[in-house]
Amino acid sequence: MPTATDLVTDLPADFEVFGQAVATSMGDLLGGTTGQILSKATNTDMDFTWVSANPGDITAVNTTAPLQGGATSGAVTLSIDTATTSAVGAVQLTNSTSSTSTTTAAVPANVKTAYDLAAAAIPNSLVDAKGDVVTATADNTPARIAIGANDTVLTADSTTLTGLKWAAPASSSPLTTKGDLYTYSTTNARLAVGADYGFLQADAAAATGNKWNSGAWTTYTPTLTSSSGTATTTSVTGRYIRIGKMCVVENDIYITNKGTAAGNMMVTLPFTARANAYVGSAMENSVIGVVCRCYVAPSENKINLCQYDGVGLLWVNGYGIYSTIAFEVA
Repeated sequence: MPTATDLVTDLPADFEVFGQAVATSMGDLLGGTTGQILSKATNTDMDFTWVSANPGDITAVNTTAPLQGGATSGAVTLSIDTATTSAVGAVQLTNSTSSTSTTTAAVPANVKTAYDLAAAAIPNSLVDAKGDVVTATADNTPARIAIGANDTVLTADSTTLTGLKWAAPASSSPLTTKGDLYTYSTTNARLAVGADYGFLQADAAAATGNKWNSGAWTTYTPTLTSSSGTATTTSVTGRYIRIGKMCVVENDIYITNKGTAAGNMMVTLPFTARANAYVGSAMENSVIGVVCRCYVAPSENKINLCQYDGVGLLWVNGYGIYSTIAFEVA
């Protein structure tokens, strides 16, 4: 075989010699079977041998929870269990601050969010007794007001640190005297107690819609006329007491000069009567002392007076007639 400095004079022969040399030095690379691999036989250069693949010292893959799978040969498949509150395993990370999952794990971002919310909350330690009130002294500055004394009320007071204080309730009642009534007009109002034996009655004209009726008699000035003619000189007084719609009327009449008056005496009422017939009592008490008729006819709004027999006249000079009648006010 020519060397690097030899002159090549017979190229085919030289190549044949070269090929034989290569075949001799690389002979260990020849042969082998499918699946075998080359392995150094000695430390000598180009000293190889074909051997079967060495599987190493792993003869099996065994698993314990949370790993699942494994095998002693062939392809090996492994899996991992999902973690629970009672078993280890794989967990899914989450950044939710509202999740109720028991199989996911929080990341630092949502841990910080939860921490910030907790840090901003009013601590339980702020209050320490039943009835304590949570308030503030300034923006984002919560404070505690201790429970006040019995029957006190929480009242605004800008001079205190929290702007609030416990105080006795302010009296808003207008009542001042025993027997006063708490009522209303356009605002809460007081209706002063009435006189002894008086009674309360509705009255739309009153400021509060109610008034005390003293039960006393009230005078009025009735008008006296006759069914025919005209009296010259008479005097007539009247008084009444009214309870609701019931009215009792008394009249006292005196005839000085009857003039041309004749027939029934007629005396006006203090109120319009409900259309009905009403009967009272009367008598002449100055001369003869006779009993008289006293009535209000359904079609009239006045008292009619005549002698008991309906015939005798009361229009006599010097006669005095006293009458009493009750009627329903319309």
